[in-house]
Amino acid sequence: MRLPADLRMKATGEFARVRAEGTSFPGRFVVLSVLRATEVEKFRFGLITSKKLGNAVVRNRIRRSLRQVIREEQEKLADGLLLVIIGRWRAADAAVADLRHDVLRTAQRAGILKSSRPPKT
Repeated sequence: MRLPADLRMKATGEFARVRAEGTSFPGRFVVLSVLRATEVEKFRFGLITSKKLGNAVVRNRIRRSLRQVIREEQEKLADGLLLVIIGRWRAADAAVADLRHDVLRTAQRAGILKSSRPPKT
């Protein structure tokens, strides 16, 4: 199952806007940059994997793993977000389960997970 194309950020300007106006939350394997955006219906995300992480094979493996985490955990993410996930050097040696745990833990600290409790009425 693929992620819908409308969930992915592609424009350089969007990445720059999130990095400039958003807030960053470091984790062990990733850094999450988050910007609340009213123009976004669900959420949109982009991935950054620099050459510091390794060669193209390593960077693509990290991107595939992070996309898998987002695909499997997308229902837990709040709506109205622009999200940039930056792979850190430790991500090259991390298993998908480790990346998932780190992304969810960092997202919880960032306050972008949907509440598991129903809202008070």
